[in-house]
Amino acid sequence: MASFRKLSNGKWEVTIDLGRNPSTGKRMRKFKSGFKTKKEAVAYASSFCVDIANGLNVIDNKVLLKDFINAWYNEYKSKTLSINTKTSYRSRIDNYIIPYLGDIEIGRLNTATVQQFYNELINGGLKPNSTKKIIEVLTGCYKYAKKLNLVNYIPTDIEKISQEKEKVIVWNEEQLKSFLLYIKDSWLYMPILIISLTGLRVGELCGLRWDNIDLENGFINIREQVIQDKTNHKLIHTSILKTNSAFRSISIPNSLVNVLTNHKLNQSESNSKGFVVLSRDNKMCNPRNVSMDFTKKLERFNKSLEDYTKALPKISIHGLRHTHATILLLKGENIKVISKRLGHTSTQITWDTYSHVIPEMEKKTADLLDIMFDDI
Repeated sequence: MASFRKLSNGKWEVTIDLGRNPSTGKRMRKFKSGFKTKKEAVAYASSFCVDIANGLNVIDNKVLLKDFINAWYNEYKSKTLSINTKTSYRSRIDNYIIPYLGDIEIGRLNTATVQQFYNELINGGLKPNSTKKIIEVLTGCYKYAKKLNLVNYIPTDIEKISQEKEKVIVWNEEQLKSFLLYIKDSWLYMPILIISLTGLRVGELCGLRWDNIDLENGFINIREQVIQDKTNHKLIHTSILKTNSAFRSISIPNSLVNVLTNHKLNQSESNSKGFVVLSRDNKMCNPRNVSMDFTKKLERFNKSLEDYTKALPKISIHGLRHTHATILLLKGENIKVISKRLGHTSTQITWDTYSHVIPEMEKKTADLLDIMFDDI
């Protein structure tokens, strides 16, 4: 709604009511004066309101981006993030967004400025994926501002450098079995076997406790994890997982049930917190140590081979999670089941991650059709 009044100098002024600011409760208004006639003032008000409706204009406010993004992070976003994701968000805000854009009013940041910001980060040597994540933080902040009616559009729809997707390297069944046989009598066998047959993240593995395993019905419930707090450099056992989808139940084969049953019987009584996997000195296991031990054992395995052409592809421990999913896909398991098993937030993430399997799946489909219709 707009109101008009004639000033003492003979000019006209328009006041446009923009409603209340949801974060402060204060009335927001747009003032504009200097019009020679009331007709000009009315035309301006009409044009401004049309721009607002089309997202081409923004609501006037004097909130600086650095103040708003800090409030958004502290009062809203940080409550939904895991410990190390909080650290990553804080780093992107403090080291990039605030130094470059912090002194701009949130209503005045436009797409051209964000594009320039992105280009400067790329030209400064930052990797496209890292730059993309910084823009994602800024986008999340502006989505929140738009919900509060503090801005009318999100200025982060910019041109980004396309990057080649990193190829997922996995083992096949034979390779996985040969490595498990190699480490059969070592401490590493139990954690590697569990990851290989469940697809758990290594932090979830270290946080797994007997209270969350149903050996009778063959299920593992993922409710906790162990992480290295990057800020305080402490090992933390927490019930905060990567995403809400990470809270899940996973069926396990009878072979793993039997191994776990024997493992539980042989475990030290000093394991007061009931961790399934303990460190070598019977303490809470550090995910980094499991990962490093895996890498070392893989190197030793490959060096032990007389025929180096049979060496296993070099993968990280996370590659075992990819191996688990890939084997299931090639065995014909439903993509929704695999996605839920991995704790992905959507099946699209699963498809995007394991698109390398699709050609082989299509070949298996063709072979199946050949078998079915070989007599036509």
